Amino acid sequence: MKQIQIGVIGVGHMGEKHVRLLSEMKENFNLCGVYDLDENRIRDTGYTGKIFQSEEELMSNTEAVIIAAPSFLHKSLTLKAAKHNLHVLVEKPLCLNAEDAGEVCQKYMALDHKVLMIGHVERFNPVVQKLEKILAGEDIIAVTMERCSPMDMHISDTDVIYDLMIHDIDILLNVIFPGLQLNKVHAFGRTSYNTKNVDFVQAIFKFENEAQASIISSRTTDDRIRKINVHCKKSYIECDLLHNTLTISGKKVFIPNAIPLEAELSCFANSIAAGKALQNSAEVSKRDLEVLDKISHLVYFHD
Repeated sequence: MKQIQIGVIGVGHMGEKHVRLLSEMKENFNLCGVYDLDENRIRDTGYTGKIFQSEEELMSNTEAVIIAAPSFLHKSLTLKAAKHNLHVLVEKPLCLNAEDAGEVCQKYMALDHKVLMIGHVERFNPVVQKLEKILAGEDIIAVTMERCSPMDMHISDTDVIYDLMIHDIDILLNVIFPGLQLNKVHAFGRTSYNTKNVDFVQAIFKFENEAQASIISSRTTDDRIRKINVHCKKSYIECDLLHNTLTISGKKVFIPNAIPLEAELSCFANSIAAGKALQNSAEVSKRDLEVLDKISHLVYFHD
């Protein structure tokens, strides 16, 4: 596989990690350069390579781009990348709502063998991948999911639904209940330190096979929590995504060591070679956003 000429837009929390890993993954990628509105932020990462002066300049000198800018810029930057005929890995969310995601999907469907992949890195968590294999042979009764984090004043452009719950919605729809119709959704939430955006949300789901699910997402806890519990007819599965553990009815299951973001980037490289997103496609992300939009409406408009 020839090196993919790639650039990174945005060097915040995730962008910095992309830059570091791309610099190491030389078998697949040649990091041509980076762009961020704040050039000092780029230098603070320790990156010493090419710094582009605009996203236009970066897109004109690469064949692929990673978009790790703030969420509200994802749509416009991805559409701009489409005009440059580039492969794109855009951090979640693809857009701020499903309608915008549909517009972006249409643009990329019209391009020939160009990849649009969404950065749902939890799909590459080895616990999630092991869980997916185990659940293929299980009859699921119910699922509980909990994703909590401390208050983060740096996150101001999105609420806890599109910041944290999006991960578990993606896992619920595409790993735990792939292909199943979602029949009912109820959701409640409230603000805490942020007067505009909700910081705590609980959503309850019922699927066509009568299985139930509950997701709690919070940005109000002292510690980080990332847990999935699955109640099956013949077993009880407990997953801790932070501590890399999975048990079936109390018995530990071996989980291999892996770097999820590195696995995601490898998948992106393989997707480019294949001419299509092998995982986390824009179409799948659009469905995720349709459910998130429903939850958002229930939380903010109470109907």
